[in-house]
Amino acid sequence: MASNPFHRQLKSILDGFRKEPPSRTPSLVATLFGDVVESHDREIWLGSITALLEPLGVNERLVRTAVYRLAKDDFVESTKIGRRSYYRLTDSAREKVGAYDQLIYYPSDKQWDGDWILVFTGTHGINAKQRARLRKELSWLGYGIIAPNVYGHPTAPITQTQAILAKVGVTNQVVVLRASNYDPMYGLGTKGMVRQCFKLGELEKQYSAFIKHYRSLARAMQNIRHVEQENPEHCFMLRIMLIHHYRRILLKDPKLPAELLPDNWLGKQAQDLCAAIYRPLEAISEQHILTHCENQVGPFRQTSPRFSQRFTAWE
Repeated sequence: MASNPFHRQLKSILDGFRKEPPSRTPSLVATLFGDVVESHDREIWLGSITALLEPLGVNERLVRTAVYRLAKDDFVESTKIGRRSYYRLTDSAREKVGAYDQLIYYPSDKQWDGDWILVFTGTHGINAKQRARLRKELSWLGYGIIAPNVYGHPTAPITQTQAILAKVGVTNQVVVLRASNYDPMYGLGTKGMVRQCFKLGELEKQYSAFIKHYRSLARAMQNIRHVEQENPEHCFMLRIMLIHHYRRILLKDPKLPAELLPDNWLGKQAQDLCAAIYRPLEAISEQHILTHCENQVGPFRQTSPRFSQRFTAWE
């Protein structure tokens, strides 16, 4: 495998991945559903998941355990036909995966009007379990903790915010306000508050590690004459690890508008790097996917047209 720079980078990334604890396997399977299954008829046979992930060191037992956990978390649901089980995302999981599909594969075009959405949760009637769930759900949507029991975000979709409040059952126990900076001459300053409340320094370290981890692979791909001549299985392995690592960081990213981010934001550099690697790998890795994956109808068909524009803005 290590006969050329491309293979050496594959071995290096694969060795690093295999050191990850088995507890990370559900996250990898979730990435597989978002990047592969959703673009191919939205359903996959359990045996196909194992066939795709075994070369990464993920055996059948780990796959079954991961899928069981994801089903318990209402992320996937199954249909059993004879001895075969077929899995697909639940409706709620598909909504979340669709939102992250936009963040991963397409450039952000959010326009900020200078206002903030503030959610006040310090009222009576919210129990500890609801508070914990509310914190998790609002954090997923990108909200930061501005002060105790106060969450804020500049561009969070209000409809999704309201849906979270309804799902947790606290719509009538919280206060949601739109606010703007009263006087930019005083106080911490918007950018300073953002860096403090959203832990951007910690996020930058993770983006920096991602860039360092994959920059050598991008260079190796530039130095080989024909990427399309590489092994489809190898290309798939790199594709799924790339998106897996990038997605894990993106889940912690508050998705702030460009005006509030530091200059030379590493999140933008990481997305550019991800696009540069993903596009050449995608077509070749699809050969491997079509060979090894099935659903109830039979072998996977070609990628659905609405997924064909991934990362095309970087071409």
